[in-house]
Formats: sequence, structure tokens, C-alpha cells
Amino acid sequence: MKPFDRKRLVGAWELARWYITYEDGSVTEPLGPGAIGLLVYTADGWMSAAMMAAGRPRLSRGNPRAAPESERAAAFDTFFGYCCRWCIAGQAVEHHVTISHNPALVGTVQVRKVRMRGRTLTLSAEEPVPGGLRVHRLQWRPATPLAGTPSKVNMTAEQGKTVKESTVKEKLVRGTRSSRVKKA
Repeated sequence: MKPFDRKRLVGAWELARWYITYEDGSVTEPLGPGAIGLLVYTADGWMSAAMMAAGRPRLSRGNPRAAPESERAAAFDTFFGYCCRWCIAGQAVEHHVTISHNPALVGTVQVRKVRMRGRTLTLSAEEPVPGGLRVHRLQWRPATPLAGTPSKVNMTAEQGKTVKESTVKEKLVRGTRSSRVKKA
């Protein structure tokens, strides 16, 4: 079987559902029903994922370090995220974790089986647990671009040229400002 085409992963994906199936047939949703998330794979091999439970309460303080420990623990339990370098290995994607909300993941390689059905991407992983095995399945759909934001899917050649030109102009202006600051 030939390797999964890495180009099919590149882009932004919205979480449709994350669920875990146990050997006894039971199913749980780690972040509950309606969890939201964003997964981004870049063409140059970076990945970032962030997911959270729907309806997370705000902390009682604007500064998280000033919030009570119980609120901080609840915030940690209702969020999951990490960043990594990624590569395809057959019909799986390897995530070489560099940053994570959970320090235990940093430096690990997280292997996810990849399946694409229509426009739904499913990443799955088996996890040994006391008494058996459980299987995580994360289903993703292409992220919806913001209104008025050009995307590769709906961008015309002229819009692409305009975006590219404005980005170059913006960088030139920023570079000029930076050089002014250095001279001062």
C-alpha cells in the first residue's frame, strides 16, 4: 500500500468529534459533546492542534495565575493542545511533539492512523490501558474561512496577486519602520 498523500493533510481543520471506544464497546468523549478544536498542518512540516470543551467557564481572574487552583485545574482538564513537526509514515502521520499543554508529551512521537473519507479526516490511535486497549478517534472537517478572507479554495488568481502584493508592501513598511527604530 502506498503512503498517504501528505498534501491532503495540509491546511486547517475543525474538530467534528473526539471519541474513545473501549474493548467492552463503551464510548466516551474526553472533552464532552460539542467540543471545539482547530488542527493546522503546514506544507513545511509543522502542526498545531488545540481543542477545548464547549462552554468552558471563564476564570474568575483575568490573570490565570491569580485564579484559584481548582479553576486552573478545571481549565487544564477541559483543554488539550500541542505543536510538533510531522511526517507521513505509510498510512499514518507521526507527530514529533515540541510544545504541549501537557509537559509529558514534549519529546514524544505520537503516531496517528490517517483515514480520509470524502471531506472528513479521521486520526486514530490505540492506547493501552489497565484491562485492555482503547482507541481514540478524532474526526475533522475542513475549516471554514472567515468571511472576506481569501483561501486557496475560493481565491481567484487576481485576489491571490493582490494578497501577495499587499503582504510584500506590508513587510517593506515594517522593515522601514524597524530600520528607523534602530537608527534612533
